[in-house]
Amino acid sequence: MKKPNVIEFEAEVRGAGSTPSKQLRDQKLVPAVIYGPGVDNNLLISLPEIDVEKLLSKIEKEFVLIKIDGKEYTCLIYDVDFHPVTDRPTHVDLYATRPDSPVTITVPIRLEGVAPGITEGGRLYQPLREIQIKCLPEHVPAEFVVNIGKLNIGNSLKVRRIKPKNLEILTAAERTIVVIRPPKGTTVAITELDDEDEDSEGEDSEQAEAPAEAEA
Repeated sequence: MKKPNVIEFEAEVRGAGSTPSKQLRDQKLVPAVIYGPGVDNNLLISLPEIDVEKLLSKIEKEFVLIKIDGKEYTCLIYDVDFHPVTDRPTHVDLYATRPDSPVTITVPIRLEGVAPGITEGGRLYQPLREIQIKCLPEHVPAEFVVNIGKLNIGNSLKVRRIKPKNLEILTAAERTIVVIRPPKGTTVAITELDDEDEDSEGEDSEQAEAPAEAEA
C-alpha cells in the first residue's frame, strides 16, 4: 500500500481578523488555521500561496508537516476556501493528527489496467472517484488502486471489492466505482464482476477521526 508523501512547510504566526488576513493575501500569503487533537489551542498561521497551490494540485492524499516556533504538526488538509472570481486559495483549515487518534478522510481512487470491454467498443464510466475511510494516521493510504483489467462490456466494480487492512471503509459497499457501458445504440445487462475475478487493490497491494465530527 502506497503511503502518502509528507510535504514540509515553514509557517509564520498571523494575527486574527479580516484586516490582517487581507494584508497577507496582498503579499501572496494564505491565512490558515491548525486545530485538532494534535494541538492544545487553534494556531493561526500563514503559508506561501504558491506552495499551497502546488499542494492542492496533487491528486494523491498527502500529509502536511507544519514547522512553527520550534514545533512540528503533522496535518491533513480539512478544508480550503477559494476566491469566487480568481479561484485563488483564501483560507486553509489544517487538521493536526495524533498517532493514537483515528482520522476520517476521503482517499482518491485510481484506475489501473486496460478493460477488454473498452477495446471491444465499450464506454468507461466512473461515478465514484474517492472513498471515505476511518483509520489511524499511520494507515492512511495515498490512494486506492482499482484494476479494471478484467472488465468486459456490462461489468461493474463496487466499493465492496476493496478490502484493505487496518482501516474502515465508510462509503456504502454497494456504491459503483466503475462500469463498462455498451456502445451507443446498444443495450446490455449490467452485472458485477464475479468475486473470483477480483483484482482491485486490497490486502496485498502497495498502495482523518477528523473533527468529530468533521471530516479531513
